[in-house]
Amino acid sequence: MTKPTHLSTQEKVNLGSFYTADFLVNAVYIMLKKYVDSKDYVLLDSSCGSGNFLQSQAIIKSRFAKDSFSKIIGADIDKMALSVAKRTLDSRVILLHKNALHNVTREHFSIAQTDRLIIVGNPPYNDRTSIVQNHLKNKDSIQIDSALQHRDIGISFLRSYERLKADFICVLHPLSYLIKKANFSALKDFAKAYRLVDSTIISSQIFCKDSKGHFPIIIALYKRDSNGMDYDYICNFNFKTMANKNESKTFSLNDFDYIGNYIDKYPNKKRVENSQVKAMFYTMRDINALRRSKTFISQKNSNTIFVTKEKYSLYCYVDVFKLFLPHIPYYFGNCDVMIDFQQFKALESHFIMASESKILSPEILQYFRDLLGVHYEKV
Repeated sequence: MTKPTHLSTQEKVNLGSFYTADFLVNAVYIMLKKYVDSKDYVLLDSSCGSGNFLQSQAIIKSRFAKDSFSKIIGADIDKMALSVAKRTLDSRVILLHKNALHNVTREHFSIAQTDRLIIVGNPPYNDRTSIVQNHLKNKDSIQIDSALQHRDIGISFLRSYERLKADFICVLHPLSYLIKKANFSALKDFAKAYRLVDSTIISSQIFCKDSKGHFPIIIALYKRDSNGMDYDYICNFNFKTMANKNESKTFSLNDFDYIGNYIDKYPNKKRVENSQVKAMFYTMRDINALRRSKTFISQKNSNTIFVTKEKYSLYCYVDVFKLFLPHIPYYFGNCDVMIDFQQFKALESHFIMASESKILSPEILQYFRDLLGVHYEKV
């Protein structure tokens, strides 16, 4: 695997540059091989970097023949990475120095309209509105076609694949693109044209071991399908995690109920009278955000949720859930806080006491073990 050592930290952030380990490249081709058994496809990595996905040995190792693809094309905006690719890749690989998000057409990549196309890779992702490393982010770092523009460059790449009308797409991207409803809605045209058919979930820790916060990344295989997929399809999809100690877990979003069905997760000032306020709570997004943020707060700010007496116990539940985070696996990081509402009601007073004392009773510990089941992580 070649790493982007020629890029500064700021360039890595703006270009979303994380180069892909060989075992992940192999995982992509092995997944693809289960669904593709033809030599008639053009293979494209439109953010190829130094060409990890275009190495002959990676293709052959997954039991594709060396001549499995009629044409292999790599493109990248990073000229120095392409010079590395040129030295290391088979001479028949076509390398293009291009911005893959500007003037996006098949012709732009020397692909005919009649060619059957497979796109692979690990496209950049960089939420330019996120506070994480925001001081390094240039919100206009590259030119992007207006129809592809989004605050996260990774979603722009998925939109570009739909523009190219690929037959299969097998790429890595944050799981949040699918499981967060707002992100999924941003993929409207993509979701109309493609269906997720296979997946493996991995941790972002693979790419940034020193990062304090890890999030789930999906190796996703999409097939062009006129039926497309809606959000219910994603909620019912069985996601598989990469085997850890020879054990792989599966889950679907519909395996759980979520706290967002019962409380306000965002500022609700306009809906709550001052006389109704019992406490104040910090804005909630997902489990990973809960790791970083406060729960109950004493001073009002722009992120304040006003808690009524009727909902107080549910916010206590979230406060206690935060104490239990070490037992929550990384792949739930972008999910909402889970709850078994019926069991919660039976233990409601326990959760209030636990929130106020920060002491977890045996009943609460057992509740969380039951809630997570096979996903409970021992610490």
